[in-house]
Amino acid sequence: MIAPTQRYLLVLAAMIVSTACGAVTEPLVVVPFKKDGQLLVIEARINGSEPATFVIDSGASHTVFDAKFARQLGLEVQAAAPTTGTGAGDVSKSITKPVRITLSGFTFDLPEPWVIDLSKVPLPAGTMGLLGAEILKSHVVKIDPATSSVSIFDPASSPEGKGASVPLIVDGDKLFLEAVLEAPAGKTVTHKLRIDTGSESSINDEVVQQSEEVRTSTLGGGLGDNFKSYSGVFTSATIGPFTFKKFWGPGGPRPAIGMELLRRFVLTFDAPHGRLYLEPTSQLDEPVPTPPPGG
Repeated sequence: MIAPTQRYLLVLAAMIVSTACGAVTEPLVVVPFKKDGQLLVIEARINGSEPATFVIDSGASHTVFDAKFARQLGLEVQAAAPTTGTGAGDVSKSITKPVRITLSGFTFDLPEPWVIDLSKVPLPAGTMGLLGAEILKSHVVKIDPATSSVSIFDPASSPEGKGASVPLIVDGDKLFLEAVLEAPAGKTVTHKLRIDTGSESSINDEVVQQSEEVRTSTLGGGLGDNFKSYSGVFTSATIGPFTFKKFWGPGGPRPAIGMELLRRFVLTFDAPHGRLYLEPTSQLDEPVPTPPPGG
């Protein structure tokens, strides 16, 4: 038999659990962004600096400071091994000591920011850096194109992710999802695509070079040198329950999915629990632009 005191404690515990389950998880902060093309542009402060412009770039494994901006901040840098980007060849980089970054009053640590010359990268005017994947790995983050906002939640929380849930694959400092790609018609492969909010492309994968319709294209458009390759038409690409049909995409190395498709969803990155939520928006069925001939 359960004693009255024990019964009271059990009822109290049940009430607490019930209340917690029914509670709405509030974000730690909501950060507004502006769109420049398909890119998401926010303001951030570094070590209490004046606000500076950053592009949200989940394809950057570390947050990147432009070399000139790092000098303005007085950061001490040291040479490091080169990295790679969407372009060809190695990209020179340095690293700096840990800094604190503040987004709309919310501050967190960046343990090892990278410093790279971004002067030749096609970024929005005045961009001082790339907000990389660190925050997407350490917290639950919702990117909402409808409200032009980024909501950051405590990593221990479980905010209700709307839409379809697919596995979010965290491999070191990189974030991936799986997609079934069809090119040419009737031939499918399942590939891991790096999630790259710093790219304006649809899906980049060499498999599209096997498409019935291809054309020469200049690829890159990010870190590294541009290079001549091919774009082609994917017969289809399936991510969870969503299938995109007959759309153009670049056929470069390092498979990735960019903002041309990602912008069609409210994206909730729940890396602590290994899930990515895709809530479709009114832009879901918009056509993917055709690349210019030879462009």
